[in-house]
Amino acid sequence: MARIHSVEELERTVGSRPVGVMMKSLDALDEHCVRLLGISSFATIGFIDEEGRARVTTAGGASGFARVEDPTHVRLELPGPIPLDPTVGCGLLFFVPGLGETLRLNGRATLEGHTLHVTVEETFVHCAKALLRSAFWKPPVAVAPAQSGNGAPGPWSDPAVRDWLSRTPFVVVASWDAQGNADMSPKGDPAGFLRLDGTRLAVADRPGNRRTDTFHNVLEQPRAALLALIPGEPRELEVSGVASLTTEPSLLASMAVADKVPKLALLLDPHEVRLRASPAIADAGLWDGTRHVPAEQLPKMADVFIDHVRRNPQRGVAAAAVRALASKRVMDWALTQDYKKNLY
Repeated sequence: MARIHSVEELERTVGSRPVGVMMKSLDALDEHCVRLLGISSFATIGFIDEEGRARVTTAGGASGFARVEDPTHVRLELPGPIPLDPTVGCGLLFFVPGLGETLRLNGRATLEGHTLHVTVEETFVHCAKALLRSAFWKPPVAVAPAQSGNGAPGPWSDPAVRDWLSRTPFVVVASWDAQGNADMSPKGDPAGFLRLDGTRLAVADRPGNRRTDTFHNVLEQPRAALLALIPGEPRELEVSGVASLTTEPSLLASMAVADKVPKLALLLDPHEVRLRASPAIADAGLWDGTRHVPAEQLPKMADVFIDHVRRNPQRGVAAAAVRALASKRVMDWALTQDYKKNLY
């Protein structure tokens, strides 16, 4: 198995992090983030539990279910208590019904009953490619279920779990760096894009925002978790385990879409697999197209990206050049072209 063990190997494979991309993040909520939270109805939450394991759960409700208390504090109600370790970072990914882009909040969290109190340390908007590739907001596509043979090992031996994997078009991956800072990253493709490589679950890397946060985190420490969603389904699949990165040619070739072979894949060796009902999906009405936010109420995402770049406090010649060249008109054109031509 061809593994990636260092940042140098990672960057030779997928490239380095562009300055402009890293400048899209802020350390507090601005008016764009507040507006997106005000129309969001669903979130995935990555946390470390009391046993030290990576976990993902969900929360949802009416639009604006997450309440902004000030630029660095947000609270939201969970469907039930979770075994949260508050000494380690927490990551949240917020969804706006009908919008391709998602809002990522990273920070620290505490729990009072069912109420999660989040202190924001980093926030940025993720590009729409994962949701576009997975057709996340479109009516579900019928896909033949996996064969229910007995060959799958360990936690994958459950036919219901294998069926779920065969029909999944979208996952969120939670990871942490060596300092315990969390990140949530969306991954999407046509249904059935996940692969089993022995006991490991493989997730292809596709073009996205090029931050590669998940991959850097995995190189620093390997605990990670994944949540798999299927449009139209009231359930969710959570996988907790140990992650690694691979460039195994035969595995990557099997994951090609539109003749495009991914450059690497994330492998997750599971400790636990949980297929369960999701109260948050029901609370959010996640798959109800009538609850999509009207286009006129959505922010113009080019404005969001450019404003975040201009407000990022990073110093240096490269950062100054990025700010000077930032243009909302050019960004709007570039986003449209990128989403059309560079999904793979």
